[in-house]
This record gives sequence, C-alpha cells and structure tokens, in this order.
Amino acid sequence: MKCITIDDNPVALAALQNLIEQVDFLELKGEYTNAVKALSALKKEDIDLLFLDVEMPDITGLELIDSLDNPPLIIMVTAKKQYAVDAFEKHVVDFLIKPVPLPRFLSAINFAQKIHGSRQAKREVEDTLFIKSDGKWSKINIPQIKYLQAMGDYVRIFYQPNKSVGRQNNYMVNKTMKSVKESLPNDKFIRVHRSYIVNIDHIENIEDNSILIGKDIIPISERHKSDFMKHLNLL
Repeated sequence: MKCITIDDNPVALAALQNLIEQVDFLELKGEYTNAVKALSALKKEDIDLLFLDVEMPDITGLELIDSLDNPPLIIMVTAKKQYAVDAFEKHVVDFLIKPVPLPRFLSAINFAQKIHGSRQAKREVEDTLFIKSDGKWSKINIPQIKYLQAMGDYVRIFYQPNKSVGRQNNYMVNKTMKSVKESLPNDKFIRVHRSYIVNIDHIENIEDNSILIGKDIIPISERHKSDFMKHLNLL
C-alpha cells in the first residue's frame, strides 16, 4: 500500500517512518510537514493510505479530509484524544495516540489492509464486463475500451487489451448504443457524436471537431461538443 505521512513535527514524522519501515506491505511515498503541500501531492499521486496529524498550521487534519474529493484510507496520529469523535465521524480507519507502540500500529494497518483488499476486489469486478460476440462471452477490462461505434443494430467496441504492444481487438455486439453506455462509467465514456462514444482516458489530442485515439480519428458533432468539453480537465 502506498502511503504518505503528514505532521508538522519532524520528530513525529521520523517515528512514523520507523514504524512504516517495519511493515513489508507499506511503501512510504512522501513525508510532509506542510498540509497544503501534501494536499497537492494527494491530488497528483495515487495514495492508498494517509497517516495524518490533527493540529497543524494553515489547515488542520480534519479540514484536509474535508477538502479531498476521493480521500484514501486515513489513520489519524495525534497526541490529542479529544478529536477522536470528530475523526471517526469522517470515517477514518483508526485513531492512534502518540507515541504509537508497534503492536497498536500493526493492529491499525492490518485493519487498513483488509479494507484496501476489499476495495481492490470490488474495483476489479466493477472494471470488468462480459460481452457476447461471435457466439461466445468475452471478459474485457472496461478501462481498456478505446471507443464505441454504432453500426445499425450493432455496436462495435474498439478494445486494446495491451497498450504497450499496440494490439487491438474489435467486438460486435447486438445492442443499442444507449444500452451499452449504461454499463460504462459516465465520467469516462462520453458521447461525442450520434455514432460514437469515446473513453476520455484514451484521447491523445483534440483538434477542431475531431478526436485522435491511436491512429483513429473520431468526429465530434456540434450537438455533443459542449457537453463533451465539460468532462475534460482543461487548463
């Protein structure tokens, strides 16, 4: 599990580092004495577990939790027992009091690992789809679907199981575009044309009314362009 620590006290950070280094399934990705800088890192890095103090300058640990749209698992580590109720109301995994003894630390992270494992298993199920094509059911990973094209009574699914080697499989399913889209994440698969739905994670560039995905050019209709652009993280 990838983890980071946030505490304005360097001594407390060193103590946490010592505990983390004794656990083979924890990987320390960063230590922060400044919660604001840590917030920026959390938004960029895929972190599984956060060790977080409560009382810090600029922003408290509880306020930091509120600022995260999709927080990782959190273990509060503090010297102040009075924050326990507030912390658990924010669904932290555990609340540790400094100085943290190793047995208590191990208990907390073992519980965190069980929750993490359950989330991973659920995510794997949610990220897969069974489709019937050419008389058989094929299991595909949803994130590896590049785009979909409506073709009469069928939908062609352009699927790349291994991006590194560039191999691509296409599947034809006897479904409507609407019914296929209902099985896909709305935040990733966006309709850009009457005949096309694209996975925004596979878009390489956009120019005028065209999208480039690999070597394929996908048209953007005026009807769908405004909604499509709203789903993009534009700078």
